[in-house]
Amino acid sequence: MTDQIVHIRCGSDIRESLRTAGFEGDFLEWGDPVCRGPVPAGMQDDDYRRMRARFISNWDILSETRAMDRLQSESKALDTLEKYDRIILWFEHDLYDQAVLIDLLSRLSEKIDLLDRMRLMTVDRFSGEERFVGFGQLSPDQLRSLQGLDVPVSEDMIRQAQRAWAAFRADTPEALHTFTVEEGDALPFLRSAMRRHLMELPSTRNGLSMTERLMLDAVADGAKTGVDTFRKMYRETEPAPFLGDVMFFHDMAGLIDATQPALTATEDWRDEFDLTDFGRQLLAEEADWVRTNGIDQWRGGVHLTGNGPVWRWSPDEDRPVLA
Repeated sequence: MTDQIVHIRCGSDIRESLRTAGFEGDFLEWGDPVCRGPVPAGMQDDDYRRMRARFISNWDILSETRAMDRLQSESKALDTLEKYDRIILWFEHDLYDQAVLIDLLSRLSEKIDLLDRMRLMTVDRFSGEERFVGFGQLSPDQLRSLQGLDVPVSEDMIRQAQRAWAAFRADTPEALHTFTVEEGDALPFLRSAMRRHLMELPSTRNGLSMTERLMLDAVADGAKTGVDTFRKMYRETEPAPFLGDVMFFHDMAGLIDATQPALTATEDWRDEFDLTDFGRQLLAEEADWVRTNGIDQWRGGVHLTGNGPVWRWSPDEDRPVLA
């Protein structure tokens, strides 16, 4: 009798490629993009999923009802894992994947009988790919070459995921910063991913997240469309690309639709836009986005509101500060 196998991934990007590559088994998507939007601790599951569904619906790809249905369906699917002999988790090194991974492992920690069945496929590079972004860029033949590189999920991995997820959901970023400085590397890419998450806090230099600053940098360097900006960051300037195009354009829209915009746009802003004078001042660190426009965003469990003081990332002190 052959083993019953399930592959779990934070999206559907490799579903068909795995099958073509000869990987047997079922496929389960666990894809709530917790690297964006509210993930506060202390909420009942249904209330938490409802909050997440409401946030996801803001991207205009799913209604709140459909987003809620998907989150509930994925949660129920975890209760079916007992029937599998092997559970293979496919998560690369970037913030999107690592945040989803610690959410998933924290939930699976309650199913301790599954531990000896779980294996993790996680990489941050691939031979022959000058810039490895994720499993989704690999062909079936390239995916096939990864067979045997998955490793057992250890108790240390589970415990580290639990600590990271608790810190990620805390209402201040202090515990997560401590995690990035003091933790080990049971999950080898987790600390760098959590550090990247902290850099999405507004900078003390101009009130921009790292993503927002890289967007303005790309436009200043000649990108004229949203697609150009996305490609430049994806291929060149973002150290470990983690935002899909929908999330990316939603973030970019925030730089356009503000009371004092950093970008000026044509009627269809994805066609052509340019820096405003205020955008140039932000890049020169002569203005502050938060103090000028205010903020109402979540970074994990941290709710950033108002014109300040708010939690920020200090490049000079290399840590989050309240300023």
